[in-house]
Order: sequence, then C-alpha cells, then structure tokens
Amino acid sequence: MPTGIHTEVPLAPMTTLGVGGSADYYGEARTEEELRAFIEWAKQEGIPLTILGGGSNVLVPDEGIRGLVLRPRFSEITCREEGTYTLVTAGAGVVLDELVGMLVAQGLWGLENLSGIPGTVGGVPIQNVGAYGVEAKDVIVSVDVYDPLTSAMRTMSHDECAFAYRDSYFKQGGKHLIITSVTFRVSEEPLPKLGYKDLAARFDREGTPTLAEIRDTVIEIRSRKFPDWRTIGTAGSFFKNPIIPTDHYERLRTTYPELPGFPTEDGHVKVSLGWILDHVCGLRGYTEGAVGLYREQALVLVCERTARTQEVIAFGDMVIGKVFDATGIRVEREVTMLAQHA
Repeated sequence: MPTGIHTEVPLAPMTTLGVGGSADYYGEARTEEELRAFIEWAKQEGIPLTILGGGSNVLVPDEGIRGLVLRPRFSEITCREEGTYTLVTAGAGVVLDELVGMLVAQGLWGLENLSGIPGTVGGVPIQNVGAYGVEAKDVIVSVDVYDPLTSAMRTMSHDECAFAYRDSYFKQGGKHLIITSVTFRVSEEPLPKLGYKDLAARFDREGTPTLAEIRDTVIEIRSRKFPDWRTIGTAGSFFKNPIIPTDHYERLRTTYPELPGFPTEDGHVKVSLGWILDHVCGLRGYTEGAVGLYREQALVLVCERTARTQEVIAFGDMVIGKVFDATGIRVEREVTMLAQHA
C-alpha cells in the first residue's frame, strides 16, 4: 500500500453536512505522481475509487464507502495574460472563497459574485456553481482532468464541459474524470453583475461599486440566508430551483400570482423553489428529528451532527413529495449522493 493511504477514515468531518460513515481507504494527492500512484494501486487491488473534493455538496452513506476515497489537493495558482483578460489556473484543492478573495484583492473581475461559497475549485465545474447572477460557465475557459481509464491527463474546453443549470459533462458521461485544475478568465475592466435583486437594491445608485463592496455585500447576503456550515450541518441549497414549461408556470400563477419565475433561453421558466416551500407548502423552518429546512431560507436543508444520512434522504424525499402533490413539479436534489460500492 502506498505511503499516504490510511484505513477506516471517518468522512463526515470532511463534508459540510457532517453525516455518513468511513472510507475503507483514504488518501490525499498533492501531485500528479501521487494521484497516479494511488489510482494504480486501487486498480491493482481491484478496489473501487471515489473522488471527494471540498465536501460541500455531497452526502456520504451511513455505511461508508468501500474502496479508496481520494482527495485531490492540488494547490498551485498561476496567471497569464491573454489580450485584455487574465487567465487564472487554480488547482482543484484550492479553496474557492480564498481564490475569489485573492482575485478581488488584485482587482480582477469575474468571480466576486461567488464569494462565500464553501468548497474547492475542483467542484466548481462539476456543479456549474452559481450565485447572485453568475455561473461558473460564465468564467471558465477550460478544465484539466486525469482520466483513470486511459491513465492520461487532458484539457477539456468550455464547450466540452457541456455546462447546464447545476449540471455538466462531469455529472453525466464524465463521472470518471478527475479534475486537477480549472482555468478562469477574469479582467481588470470593471464588469459588475448586479442583476440579482438584493445586489440591485444595494447598489441602486450612480457609479460602479468596487470589487470589495460587491464581495462584502455578497457575503453579507449569504450570511443572512445560509447557516454557518462550521456550526451546523448544511450543503447550502439542497434542491435545484425547478425549470418548468411556461404553460405549467402560468397555471400555477392562477393560484399563486406572486410565484417568482424567470424565463430561460429555451422558452421554459425557472421558478423559486424556496418561495414554493415557504408560501405553498409551509415548510420553511419545519423539522423532523435532527433534520429540517432552514428558518431563513427554505431551500436550505440543515441537520444536527447526530443525524444519519438516511434521515437526511428521507426528509428530502418528504419535501419532494409535498412539492409534487401541491404543484405537480418534480424537484431534483442539487446534492450528490456518493456511491457506497459493493
């Protein structure tokens, strides 16, 4: 067994939900050589491989995970100029908010609306992370990956990543790929994205706010709407905001005229699930045992550290069922359940 592989390692402390069992084997790869060595060892031993990033958007089974759980910890950050833009390549193990803070301090625009989001850079393209009017796809140029099937590194272009709402190729046909770094395009030119209502209200005045002002405001908004994951189990938004046909949305508005809806490019409407959970289902702040919906934002599931993963799943299923019964909308989880493996 390679140096750096440990056995029976608890995984709950490595996730923001704080639930779940242990890994049979666990290792952290800080170099490409370590990554290759750990993966080849798993292949030789015939044991399954699971990749764990920052742990901010995953559920670990109560029974734990069989095989090797591998955490990419690549931490290098490099910058290069491309015309009027700067291309910033960050390792998968870089803490996202630390990267955003660094870019803001350097006067580089593009990621400031993603301030305060927990997790690491490696998870950003997988989820097409988004907040306050900005999605990762807006700023990602390319993604470097290691393919364990071919034992080769390669660079995927923006288009190859097939970004969609909280989705990407890495959640579809590319689940086996291991992200090692992400390249973002940022700019010294002020490019504020202030369309989100809370930001628009805050900066409803002449003049362009500074990067620091936008970052501070985003963090303030998040602190009001999201619990501190360091003190309570949470994965942020546990469910996706549904995207439904326009006629379905209009039918719902006959009963709920204030239901927020936002037209999408393909002619559908993205609706506010938080509003539905609060105003239609009356579930904001509702709890069952150690699991509940956050009192300040119904889209956010919270749980005590004593909760079991199965309790979280059952509560989520209950919420999904109530939304469907009330609206006919089929809700999807944003959080990913890691496979236990045989």
